[in-house]
Amino acid sequence: MEKWILSRYTALIRGDSGDLILHNSFMGAIAYVPVDKSAYIEKFVYQGITEHDLSDQALKEICDGGFFVPSNLDEQKLVSELLYKERELTDFNIIIMPNENCNFRCTYCYENHIRGKMNQDVINGLKVFVDHKAGEYQRINISWFGGEPLIAQDVIYELSESFINSCEKNNIPYNSDITTNGYFLTSGVVDSLLNHRINRFQVTLDGPEIIHDSTRKLANGGKTYRRILDNLINMHNSDSEFSVRIRVNFNCDSVPLMDQFLSEISNYFVDDPRFSLYFRPIRKWGGENDANLKTCDEKYASYVKADLTERHIKLGFSDNAIKEALMSHGNVCYAAKESSIVVGSDGTIYKCTLAFDDPRNHVGKLTEDGQLLIDQPRWDLWVKIDDKDTSGCAKCSFGPSCQSRACPRNAMELKRVICPMTKAEYESMVKSVVLSSYNHANSNAFAV
Repeated sequence: MEKWILSRYTALIRGDSGDLILHNSFMGAIAYVPVDKSAYIEKFVYQGITEHDLSDQALKEICDGGFFVPSNLDEQKLVSELLYKERELTDFNIIIMPNENCNFRCTYCYENHIRGKMNQDVINGLKVFVDHKAGEYQRINISWFGGEPLIAQDVIYELSESFINSCEKNNIPYNSDITTNGYFLTSGVVDSLLNHRINRFQVTLDGPEIIHDSTRKLANGGKTYRRILDNLINMHNSDSEFSVRIRVNFNCDSVPLMDQFLSEISNYFVDDPRFSLYFRPIRKWGGENDANLKTCDEKYASYVKADLTERHIKLGFSDNAIKEALMSHGNVCYAAKESSIVVGSDGTIYKCTLAFDDPRNHVGKLTEDGQLLIDQPRWDLWVKIDDKDTSGCAKCSFGPSCQSRACPRNAMELKRVICPMTKAEYESMVKSVVLSSYNHANSNAFAV
């Protein structure tokens, strides 16, 4: 008789009232078990589920959802093969810096703004390179980064048109997103970006206006909060299809004012599923102002991130960013992928966008004829984990999400892989998705 056992990638999380939550990081699925059924469901964790048991609809759904798998399945081998194929053989990902200068001078910025706009030789090389990759991969993903990329809109549009043509010629999907400070996101610019298939945006607001305008200033010292917010409100008022992820960087000074910020932001975006928020602590990332930065210690930052995540979900914001982090590949760093590069405005090839001045991150050069001249030993520092201690990953149920590749930069320094989040953060995120499922009908959580 066939038997199903708990998947090695299913975690059991206790709710505050004795209820039970199952999360499978390979399937990206969540099941909520109310307290009156939790003991019943939990006994099958230890004894397994038989064919006879599948007459119970709840148990059948748990098996169909991948929380339990056939006992004779080599799950680890199957999942490893599938994840590798999806991570390296399906998509090719390019982060492009059309301009490395910026109209902002954020207090925690780590970039030197020495290099400016991308030159024509690099533009030509990128066109040839992407045209070649479009014939090898099933999807091309382009991310625009900077500096401030919208200072070089002409470069973005010229390259986008070429990339789209290459993908259409090869009959493959083309995806594109942009990380921008939001200052230039006027209605006209947004329309032009959407017309060039750039429909996913990341914009930063560092909490309420008084905080944001002290950390994210114009190069001449001017304020930026109100203009960015007005641009986002105009996007909200449009009928266009896009998504905006608002990144909120915080430190100990801004945390007490987050209620004020969330209250203001919710007035505009809480009922618009195109907008989502996520929260990150300000860190010393190697900038010239690091000595003067106020940052939270790791433990407190972890608590604040979890607390803000829960609070903004309770307000009714979309949980899309959280769901993505709980999916397979959700915490694999782009820098750890063989199928991912960062192209600087001068054609320098990097792996990481947080270490531009680190020689180990200068892994190659793009030529005008579209060739990559790779420094293989430096490249391997980012993509190989053979020399890293991965012993802590062996029995981790969250493996499909990070795949021991959450941050190759830190792993390089420590000679061991690190977890993308603490256990408390992880459990808080799962609970937030369950909380959101009662507010949004399109949740990936289901009740047993």
